[in-house]
This record gives sequence, C-alpha cells and structure tokens, in this order.
Amino acid sequence: MSSTSVSILVPLAGPAPELPSTLETIERYLQTTGFAFDIRVLDRRDGAGYGAMIRRGAADAGGSVVIIVDPDLPYPVSAIGDAVALIESGAAEVVFARREGCRDSIVLRSLLVSILPDPSVQLKAFSSDAARLLIAESKLRGGGFDLEAAYLANKYGFRIERLTVRAGTSKRALGFWRSVASAISIRMTDRRNGYRAPRRCPVCFSHEVWNFDQIPGNVVRACSRCKCRYLGRFEVDDDRRPVRRVLRGQHAQVEIGEETLHRGVAREKTSQRRLAALRRHLNSRARVLEIGVRDGSFGDATAAEFEYVGIDRAAPAARAARSRGLEVYCSTVPNFVNTGPAFDAIVLFHVFENMADPHDALARMKDLLKPGGVLLLSTFDTEGLVYLITERRWMTQNFRTHLILYSRSALIELLEHSGFEIVSIGAELAYRDHRFLRHSVATRWPALAPLVRVLLKMLPDPLLLFSGSIRIVAKRRAGAPVNFSAIRSVEPTHAR
Repeated sequence: MSSTSVSILVPLAGPAPELPSTLETIERYLQTTGFAFDIRVLDRRDGAGYGAMIRRGAADAGGSVVIIVDPDLPYPVSAIGDAVALIESGAAEVVFARREGCRDSIVLRSLLVSILPDPSVQLKAFSSDAARLLIAESKLRGGGFDLEAAYLANKYGFRIERLTVRAGTSKRALGFWRSVASAISIRMTDRRNGYRAPRRCPVCFSHEVWNFDQIPGNVVRACSRCKCRYLGRFEVDDDRRPVRRVLRGQHAQVEIGEETLHRGVAREKTSQRRLAALRRHLNSRARVLEIGVRDGSFGDATAAEFEYVGIDRAAPAARAARSRGLEVYCSTVPNFVNTGPAFDAIVLFHVFENMADPHDALARMKDLLKPGGVLLLSTFDTEGLVYLITERRWMTQNFRTHLILYSRSALIELLEHSGFEIVSIGAELAYRDHRFLRHSVATRWPALAPLVRVLLKMLPDPLLLFSGSIRIVAKRRAGAPVNFSAIRSVEPTHAR
C-alpha cells in the first residue's frame, strides 16, 4: 500500500451541477495512482465564506498532501497527480496551479510577493505541515484566501512551485479590483501583527525576513533590516564530536574544494597578501589561530614567522594541512580546546559564512583571544555592487557550502555587540590565474572568450582581482559582550 495519502477539498461557493462528474473523474484518476485518498465536499455553513470553508476542511484533512480543487475542474485531472509528485518528491511544499500564458499582475506582485497563484485557477496543493500552518493562519473569509496563502508561504519560508496547466476560466475567478482589495487587507492584517511572526533573522533577530530566492532543496531568506541572506534551513551537524588531535601525516597532498581550480602560485601569493595585512597588528612572537585551513597555504606562510595553530571541521583538509608539518586539529570552534596561552590573532577567510550561530561563534573566539587580540576575517558583502550584480547568477553556488551571507553594516553591528572594536574595513583582493579566468569567462560569456584570451596574455599571471569580498580587522575589547541569550530564549532564530 502506498504511503502517500491525499485529501481532496472541493469547496462549494454556490450551486454546482457539474460536481458529480467532477468527483467521479477525480476518484477514477486517483484509483489509478495507488494513493490512499479521501474527497471532502465543503459547503457553506452559517454564511461562511470561501476561506472559512477551506480552514474547516483542512482542519479535518488527514492526508500527507492537501489539495484544493474547483467543483467545475477547469484543468486536467492529471494536474492533481503532478502536484502530489512535486510535494512527495521534496521539490516543493506548496504548489499553485497557473494557467498557460497567464501573467501575474505587477500591482499584486508589488503589494504581496513575487510568486503568486493565478487568481483564475484554483488548484492548490500543500504538504501536511504547510497546510496546518498556512491555512490555520489565514484570516480572509472570501476568495482572497489564495493570495493570502501565497503571502504567508513566502513569509514563513516554504518552498513554492507553480504548476503550469492548460485551463479554462474558472467560475471563481478573482477579479483585479477584488484582488487588490484583498492584497491591501492582507498587508494591513500583517501590519497589525494579525499573523504569526516568522522565525527571526539569525544575525539581527529581526522579524522582517522574506523568501528571496529558491535553490534546489532549500530557500534563501533575506532580512530587510540587516540586508543579510541566509538559508531557510540549516543542515543539522553533530557538533558534539570529540576533538581529534591525531597528528598523522599524509604524504599525498589533497586538494580541497574550489582551490583545485587555481594554481599553487596564486594561492601562495594570496596567502602572502593576507599575512601582510595581519603582520601590521602583531609582534614577532605572536600566536595565531586559523579557523578553516583549506589546503594549508596560509599556515605555511604564517608558521615561518609566528606560532601557528589551525582547526578545520573537514578531516581531509586537516590531514592535508598536517602533511605540510602544521599543527592542525580536526575540530569545530565550539569544541576546540586551547591547551596553550590565549591567541594574539584569529583569522577566518570565507569561513564565518559557514557558522550557523554567529553570536556564539564570536563569543567563543573572544574567549580564545587575549585582550587586545586581533580578529581578521574576510567574507562577502551583500551590500557591495559586485555582489549585487552577480548575486542571482551565482545564488546556488554561493549557498552550496555557505549558510549566511553578511552585509557590511550587519558585520559591524555584530562585531561591536560581541565585544570587538573595528580597526579597519577594506576590499579583499585575491590572485587568480589565467586558466581560472578563461574558464569563468568562457562559461558565462562565450562570445568574449577569444578577446579575453588575447588580453590576458598582456597581463601578469596570476592576476590580482576583486570579487566583491571585504576584509575586516577588529580587536577584542575588555569586558563581556552584549548578552543575546535572553533574546534567543524567547524564540528560535532559524526558519520555521
């Protein structure tokens, strides 16, 4: 027997002479799919509107997928199976049908969200979790429920897909003016805090967060206050693993991550440039901790001048760095045990974006630093022009390993509240070899590849470039940081 159970809700807004044939068609189709299903016909009670009928029916539905259809079924019955497949496969949690060739209203998009159902096609499908939250939170009694459901799905961070169907005009088509009136009512209800607040931004704890984009298996959330971007769901990692201090060498060097695209000379020159920025703030006997050692090139350069210690949560990266003779441990920041004196400096190069709780991470780093110690980190700047231009194109790539992308203003506020004093903020420049640049241009702009190949021959290899990242240098202040535990204890900061 199939584990998929489907609840079909058929709300009646008035007389529906075609209802028996519609029910028979749906039942005959679902019998061929092997789904366990039940069909509920919803009628008006005590003058209840469309939205009230849906809420009543969804409260009684027991299926893993809840689908709302029109009595006249103005679309192919196979669209029901397509919607169930999208939800059961994990591709979406909410599916809205949309007429082929239909365009969303610019007015409604500006008032609500970018992803809206077609008001004239009433097929809607929800996972059981989405149905329990979205439909229960809805307030409108009339046909504006469809717009309200789309607005709340965006507000609470659900993955939404639009299913294109060939459909005729439904009898329950929501007109333009009624749609605008419903959209205004939704915004006013939200302004009065009539809906449940979404989980807060993990950086600034603001409720002003929305779905920014959808990537495979996840959504990207954006905070209107601090301009940060973060994943709707973080993968659950086991941070209770013991610290591994096995200094076992490995002769075959392992290339890690995207660094395999670059030549060793480019990595070394970038590491020397980063070390020069750090050297200005340290004395000759300083103790330096690097979080996220990657291939160990920065550790090689630093160990020649300072006492170097590195940690990396990835065992292959830690082994590769240890094969260079570096003191590197396989550990996370919360689990790392410092057996020596406090560090004079901590450095992170595009690692801070991978930490699920930035406040706890900075508090732990502050404990590892001596008073006046230096924190040097590089990260993307979501307020920078280069990042904004390339954001949509590289969205999936940026969040392949990153959890949170920060804006410059958010990082300044976060560091100051965590007990650090900003020393300097500047552009993070890195070296890239010609092979990497040719590959990037040929992938994105094939027509320009021959011209770029000629130009690169006249330029040095590797080439110093700016990729939209910033470098922040901060010093630890004496005293305790701002206590955020009371804020976090009220409500979890992460999505849903």
